[in-house]
Amino acid sequence: MNIPTDPTNPSGGRTRRLASLLLAVALAAAACGSSGDTDDAGFDPDAAGDVAETTSADVDEATDAESDFVAAERGEAMDEVMEEAEEAMEESASEAPLVEESGDADGFFVEPEPEPEPDNIIVESAGIRPFVDTDRDPISTFALDVDTASYSLARNVVAAGGQPDPAGIRVEEFVNAFDYDYPSPDDGLLMVAEGGPSPLDPSRVLLSIGVSAEDVAAEDRPDANLTFVIDTSGSMREDDRMGMVRSALTELVENLDRDDRVAIVTFAGGAEIRLEPTRVADIDDILGVIDELEPGGSTNLSEGLDLGYALADDMFDDDEINRVIVASDGVANAGLTDPDRLVSRIRDDADRGVKLLTVGVGLGDFNDVLLETLADDGDGFYAYVNTEREARELFRDDLVGTLLTVAVDGKIQVEFDDEHVAAYRLIGFENRAVLDDDFRDDDVDAGELGAGHQVTALYELELRDAVDGRDRLGTAALRWEDPDDGDVVETRLELTGSMLVQDWRDTSSDHRLAATVAMFAEILRDSPHAESITLDQVAVEVEALLDERDDRALADLLDMVDRLR
Repeated sequence: MNIPTDPTNPSGGRTRRLASLLLAVALAAAACGSSGDTDDAGFDPDAAGDVAETTSADVDEATDAESDFVAAERGEAMDEVMEEAEEAMEESASEAPLVEESGDADGFFVEPEPEPEPDNIIVESAGIRPFVDTDRDPISTFALDVDTASYSLARNVVAAGGQPDPAGIRVEEFVNAFDYDYPSPDDGLLMVAEGGPSPLDPSRVLLSIGVSAEDVAAEDRPDANLTFVIDTSGSMREDDRMGMVRSALTELVENLDRDDRVAIVTFAGGAEIRLEPTRVADIDDILGVIDELEPGGSTNLSEGLDLGYALADDMFDDDEINRVIVASDGVANAGLTDPDRLVSRIRDDADRGVKLLTVGVGLGDFNDVLLETLADDGDGFYAYVNTEREARELFRDDLVGTLLTVAVDGKIQVEFDDEHVAAYRLIGFENRAVLDDDFRDDDVDAGELGAGHQVTALYELELRDAVDGRDRLGTAALRWEDPDDGDVVETRLELTGSMLVQDWRDTSSDHRLAATVAMFAEILRDSPHAESITLDQVAVEVEALLDERDDRALADLLDMVDRLR
């Protein structure tokens, strides 16, 4: 399994900025809840390179990665963030660097080196995981995540001639942005796994675990009640963000069923109902309101959400799909006087079936932190668009196809066999950590999956010795709640040596796609685990995948890599 890599790292670090009181409030809410030589093989099996890795002494310091991180977030983070919020109120328009927390006193997360941030895009790093010694902690637990915004935002920053902020790179959202040929279950969720040589280190194995949700035909889904909460503030005038939203809403409405209902709330300095609940059969009335949406004024997101949820309550039907969909750049500058009440309202409504989806729009002034936090609290997902094509695809294909939730509070727990696995590292999911003891606590919030959704997790493993097909690597458990009857389902998958192959090229294109995208994200976020991989090698792998898969998303990825090279 030899795939050594070149030790060049082309990506530079950047730091975030504390742009306003809103960022501090959003963080408080979150606390609650370069070239190298390659051949045609891509990750060159003959190239020698140094690999940055955690020593065994470092590994001994990390006992329960997810537990340490969750405890830190639920503890000191709230007090520190609220102090920053008060300072931000006094300083008003001034800018100050945001001090990052390491996650725990033992340095569980490795923070990227900071550099000045040129863009007013508010992001927050969750750190980077080190290897964990299985002798000390063989269990890894995390919540499923179907967000894709981090990848879309980075792609648009690159297209605009910029360099993505490492703090805003969430590996799992890069991987989620691509489609995989996983088998679709007849009901609920299905888990598959495979592995092969790690592109990062010839002595390690890369294991991929794929989760797919059942597909539900459009004619078989219940009627939907959709409340749109649309940002019509002055900042939505920039780059014709409002034009993108109008185009996307039109696309969505034209693909809904006649018996679905739509309501529209807009917010700027205040909030107002622009469209009372209306059946799609009266599509001309709905499109007329959409055509009249115009930006202007400040941004009172809290009032918009309050009014939107009140309208969603009026439409609520326990036997139907109930969604609040926010489209905004997240740059709120009015309201939010009681963030705890706002988050509590979103959480309570999510628990009874009103899910929140957030759609980020535009570059420049943009609050990634707030929109991700709201979607997480609202049991929905967070996506980002910056072109009319992206907006149409999201609203036509992704939203319509995944409106129906098929799994609630989805979690994965992997217990590695310390006889064969010496250490492991989950790549990404840093802000989706779950306490190991909470895996079977069904009151703990986790991830929701809609019909047709897919999630891929990647683990890098250090094996003690060579393994054969009968050797046990561990067990992966997948747990979720059926939203129809409330029953909790848990399935298990034994991880064995038979799932591993000796040669990178013998792994499936799904595995190589997920691994290549993850390696790209690792480079962009300045991961110390990716110091021996280059953008040139990533480009070769993407080109090879394009020969196997007719996928426009892969062509976009190659363009992104080429621009950064």
